[in-house]
Amino acid sequence: MANLQGNTCFVFDRDETAIPAAFSDEELDKPWLHRVAAIQSVTLNLPRLGYKAEGDEKKLFALLKEFMEKAVKAHVQKKDFIEKLLSYAEEGPLSLLAMNHDGFPFLRMNMASYIIGAAGLNELAQIYLGSELHQSPDALAFGLKVIDYMKREARRLSREFKMKFVLGQSLAETTAYRFARLDLKYFSPAAGRYVKGDITEGAIYYTNSTHLNVAADVTPLQRVIQEGLFHNYLEEEVFTHLQLGGSNPGKEKLSKFIRKVFYDSVNRQIDFNPEFTFCLACEKTARGLNEKCIYCGSADVEGIARLTKYFSKISSWNKGKLAELKYRKINNNFEK
Repeated sequence: MANLQGNTCFVFDRDETAIPAAFSDEELDKPWLHRVAAIQSVTLNLPRLGYKAEGDEKKLFALLKEFMEKAVKAHVQKKDFIEKLLSYAEEGPLSLLAMNHDGFPFLRMNMASYIIGAAGLNELAQIYLGSELHQSPDALAFGLKVIDYMKREARRLSREFKMKFVLGQSLAETTAYRFARLDLKYFSPAAGRYVKGDITEGAIYYTNSTHLNVAADVTPLQRVIQEGLFHNYLEEEVFTHLQLGGSNPGKEKLSKFIRKVFYDSVNRQIDFNPEFTFCLACEKTARGLNEKCIYCGSADVEGIARLTKYFSKISSWNKGKLAELKYRKINNNFEK
């Protein structure tokens, strides 16, 4: 199913962390009490901090601290607003979340988390060291240093505000595109050297979250191992996406690869992303993105590929995501 359809995710539970230590005995006995929610996600534009810091690492981390505090301010405002709506109970617009049938509101705000995400860690490393994350050990170490600092700041701010701030993987269907466009407008010519894609067509983007460049010439296992190093710092759902394109590695190769991932990495979750062409004329689906239907020859076709967590028609994608799709490195060497 993973090989042919791509709708399977593989989650690697290597130890007892599958049961959060924060569960009380009562919650372990009554798991329905453990109702958690992420209220919202605020994403930081890391390359912009790099442009502003102008090569001064001390200034960079000062700016990072300042921006994380701004993200927390946004989270506090959202929390206050949601709690005000919940205070109206069954008479308010969030009556479903306020219902109480087991001694607690359905939405337990005291257990909610607030996500701080990042876009462009890869480009930030490139700004400072001249290398992308996959191009040198120093760049990878720098990226881990940044994320480690963000993790420690999130913990400090959690203690200060008595809220659960966590680092997460921003999905960024539009954010990486929007940030790149804004930086090209306000931080040129520097931004022009680091945004990915095609500037002349306005099809630009930053590498999302803590991922390696989608075009990085690395083996699938290298990608999984290196991206997995960041997973220890992230909470909620984290992924490494492996692009199959129109290739068909086969179930045997993928099953062997999944075992390698389990034993040779600390990566928490992977998925395999094939691409498809759906013909609007004969209504058949073929592997890969094709300009014409391989069955009937019609040019009335629709491309389908994964957009972050789900598959969708590429005709609805923005220019940045289409550029990312164009430059994606197809992973077909699962034996190394």
